[in-house]
Amino acid sequence: RLAGYAAALARLREEGLVYPCFCSRAEVAAAAQAPHGPADEGPRYPGTCAGLSTEEARRRSLSRKPAWRFRAAPGAVRFDDGVHGPRAVDVAAEVGDFVVARADGVPAYQLAVVVDDAAMRVTDVVRGDDLLASTGRQLLLYRALGLAPPRFAHVPLVVGDDGERLAKRHGALSLGDLHGRGADPRAVVGLLAELSGLAPA
Repeated sequence: RLAGYAAALARLREEGLVYPCFCSRAEVAAAAQAPHGPADEGPRYPGTCAGLSTEEARRRSLSRKPAWRFRAAPGAVRFDDGVHGPRAVDVAAEVGDFVVARADGVPAYQLAVVVDDAAMRVTDVVRGDDLLASTGRQLLLYRALGLAPPRFAHVPLVVGDDGERLAKRHGALSLGDLHGRGADPRAVVGLLAELSGLAPA
């Protein structure tokens, strides 16, 4: 699907909505000295490369390939989450301009998921609430690319006794494992709903 991501990035570039960024993660962390944004993004990007001239960007690109950052306009991005209700996030204030393509050419999650979901005509996204913070960034990309966004619902994560997200280290079984052991799918769904707080115990 690289062609689709490249086309989306090209559109954003043509419209001046992204810019090349030559900062490493360490440089961003050192420059930020500011409140951290969402855990998936790290420190808020301070805009170091946002104002580079075309000539300066060209000069820097001779020694380092750039990542591409989306220019996040200030102001609240509002949406109604199917579980959490009305939400508002100021992406510019909390995250800053965010990466949509890495320096190695690989699309960042935020761009890839928007392009993929739009291509598949996804109307509803149900996912873990660890991704709730990503929604504002994705909505900005949907708007910038002229795509209709889906409805979102972020459900609580199932956690182990240690309070951490349930994972293989807990000895957790996959759905395939449970099916192979003869577990009733309705019972599995019911238990997940109960553990997630979506159904009464």
